[in-house]
Amino acid sequence: MSRAGIEPTARITSMEVIVFEHPDCLYCAVFRRDVAPGYQRSAPAAEAPLRYVDIAKSDIRPLRLKEGIDMVPTAVLMKNGEEVGRISGYWGREGFFRMLAHIRSTAE
Repeated sequence: MSRAGIEPTARITSMEVIVFEHPDCLYCAVFRRDVAPGYQRSAPAAEAPLRYVDIAKSDIRPLRLKEGIDMVPTAVLMKNGEEVGRISGYWGREGFFRMLAHIRSTAE
């Protein structure tokens, strides 16, 4: 591992999708099962990889979110450490891809 804590083969990107979840959330598990695998194989995932944050165990205050997390799962597109937009709740695979494409179009 390098001094910065990033694997030497890891791709450095300015965008990521942070999925906030809770261990008691049924729809968080459904998101991981039905949405995440397809996203991780998609072209957008190469530019904005998924990262999961368990809100029961993590302090999210250091993240530059525009507002708190009131619902899980919530997927937040971050660009250069700043929130661009979010998808609150579970919308299914097609809904997630459609809304994320719209959010990404505003980030460019």
